[in-house]
Amino acid sequence: MLHGMVRDVRTWWFNPELPDCYIDGSGRSGIDNATQDRKTAAEISHVHADYRIKTHVIEWDRVDAILALKRAMQLRVDHLNSMYGFKQYPEFKQLGPLGLLEHWGVIRQRMLRRMRQLRNAVEHEGVEPPSIEDCEDYAEVVWWFLRGTSQLLTPLDSLDFSGDFDGSVTFKYDPLQIRISGDIAVTLISQDEQPGWVKLTTEAARYGKVAGKMTPAETEEDGIYQLESLVADAGTAHPLLRRAFRYLL
Repeated sequence: MLHGMVRDVRTWWFNPELPDCYIDGSGRSGIDNATQDRKTAAEISHVHADYRIKTHVIEWDRVDAILALKRAMQLRVDHLNSMYGFKQYPEFKQLGPLGLLEHWGVIRQRMLRRMRQLRNAVEHEGVEPPSIEDCEDYAEVVWWFLRGTSQLLTPLDSLDFSGDFDGSVTFKYDPLQIRISGDIAVTLISQDEQPGWVKLTTEAARYGKVAGKMTPAETEEDGIYQLESLVADAGTAHPLLRRAFRYLL
């Protein structure tokens, strides 16, 4: 039996692929005025770049277009960072923001990184700007980046599942907190680490018939557990984030 505020914290592992389960509902945050303003700012910067490309006369038009495209991309990256807290993920230091978004399956970063490097070379090293055709290509890449990430500006709050997992996964992002609750088949959780599974923390049950037992608490129905857990850390949360973002995009 637990006394006072002593916490008996245990570790479980959770299969994020959830085979034989299906999504039957979701909840999303709305877009507020501040979010809309930041979204619009990135889009306006892209419109400016597009205009300079289409009305190109002199070399400076191409320079200005590349600077505006980089600004549009950076505005969106900064906006996403403010919502999802990139630095809390251990991989961020190595991958950077674009690499982290690619790791989540949101973007492909190769052309975006190339454009960012080109922008720095044009602005700081006096390198000749790209041709008008290349500027058009970069404008298209950034347009797809803005369009592809716009859904993330109204974050997923919850996913509801049925099947071998009858429950919900709820998301808060900065700081990250993912809660998993519901009835789940024993095949989808483990007390031992499994490759690619998500690490959970639980506490021993304090009340009722299952008081003192390790949670998730087994119910009377054979092979079904009652699960109420948090994802242990940001480092193991990526599979659930990738699933959430696939659903959004």
